[in-house]
Amino acid sequence: MKNKVLCYGEMLWDIFPDGAVPGGAPMNVAIGLKKLGSDVFILSSCGKDKLGANLLEYLDENGLSTKYVQQSNYPTGQVNVHLSEMKDASYEIVFPSAWDYIHQIEKLPEFDVLVYGSLSCRNKTSFETLISLLDSGAIKVFDVNFRPPFVDQSIIEQLLNKSDLVKMNLEELFQISAWHGMDSEDLELAADLVFKKYSLKILCITRGSEGAFLKTADKEIYQSGFTVDTKDTVGAGDAFLAGFIHNYSRDKPLKEALEFACLLGAWVASQKGANPPFLFEHIENLKQAF
Repeated sequence: MKNKVLCYGEMLWDIFPDGAVPGGAPMNVAIGLKKLGSDVFILSSCGKDKLGANLLEYLDENGLSTKYVQQSNYPTGQVNVHLSEMKDASYEIVFPSAWDYIHQIEKLPEFDVLVYGSLSCRNKTSFETLISLLDSGAIKVFDVNFRPPFVDQSIIEQLLNKSDLVKMNLEELFQISAWHGMDSEDLELAADLVFKKYSLKILCITRGSEGAFLKTADKEIYQSGFTVDTKDTVGAGDAFLAGFIHNYSRDKPLKEALEFACLLGAWVASQKGANPPFLFEHIENLKQAF
């Protein structure tokens, strides 16, 4: 069992027209893992401002240590969410933010699993800190998270080459396969190309309400989605990843881990916000409810 997890990267506030909510994929994954019972900590940075103090309090309320959350003179991260008349969202990820300046720490506790995304690499300081962490013997879990204009092919490929387990959505899969001349939007063909190109151990493709697809060297597993009354999809992908890591690190069968991940992601989509409160036992019983 390998369940000491380090989540690395952004922690921030999503600023909606009707108020601010805590966000950032690495933080959401860390909170999900903590609720599931994993031993998890986060390496990030916030500002020495009111928003930073509120984020630290939020982590504390969710049982996460703030010991490795740095505080800098840069402002706490914010994402301005703009909604069109049709309620379509567009995002303005404010730069610079404190999480762009995460510095290396000499004495981190040992960890078995490292979870990271691509957004935290948009600035050199945080990118170099992540690269130093990738030299560890931990299972390296890359949560591909394209947020234009912060999509740098050379950085994405560098991270893919160092990763063991990669999670991305269909759009990201087809964009990466297109970098290598594939114009087909055939899931299995594109997944095979990406899996082999970067010598991955596990490639997981999320497919929204359709569920997910997982590929290893000798398996291809489809998991159908769970139908829910969606409140919002914020944090659903992060919950999915937390659910998968929690079971995978405990050596559960891949099919079982994938099903639970889809279940948890669907449940979070049925609730408001990225981190609704839940008890592990309740999630275990949700399958009968769908």
